[in-house]
Amino acid sequence: MSMPATQSCLVCDTPTKKSCASCKTAFYCSGEHQKQDWRAHKEYCLTIKAAGSQTFDALLFGENDTKPRIVKVPFSLRPEGISESASESASESDSSLRGWHKLDTSPWFKHPNKAVRPVFIPRLGINGPRLKHVLCLYYDDNFTMNRLPLNRCVVGATKGRAGHRWCGNVLALRMGRTYDFCASVDVEEDWEALVRYFEEYGRVTLERLD
Repeated sequence: MSMPATQSCLVCDTPTKKSCASCKTAFYCSGEHQKQDWRAHKEYCLTIKAAGSQTFDALLFGENDTKPRIVKVPFSLRPEGISESASESASESDSSLRGWHKLDTSPWFKHPNKAVRPVFIPRLGINGPRLKHVLCLYYDDNFTMNRLPLNRCVVGATKGRAGHRWCGNVLALRMGRTYDFCASVDVEEDWEALVRYFEEYGRVTLERLD
């Protein structure tokens, strides 16, 4: 199972290799379409530019998109017992630190009553074998109250077979060394597990597993 190509124009969905020179993750078939989309793209682009290398690659299932695409999610390390100013200079790879990754998901979750929460995917499907890397989905749990639209991207990825009505944007990443840490998604390795989860969640009963 392979993921559909994601390098297509954000305005007209035409396949293209031309990307935004700043963030490198938004694609456009022409300068005209890039200019047309700037108002929608501006916040994300400037946020990613300011974050520098402090980002993870995530797979965005956009609520109004037809195909998922790779985006960058800024993060900061928040170690326990260390001031916020000191944590800015802490290394993400320092295994001696105990804390968490604070993700900036604001470009995708804007409602004032949002309740962005993670759901972890440890297996291929609900009752399948354990995954080498646990996956994590972020979504707005207040989607009903906030009247968020049905996620067309999830509908397309599952060919209409999703077992749950996912609404609003959904971000997929990998879990890091603990549940408090994240890592970049690997589309080639993780795509099948994500689709299987969307298909089976809400439809397949969880069995008692070891």
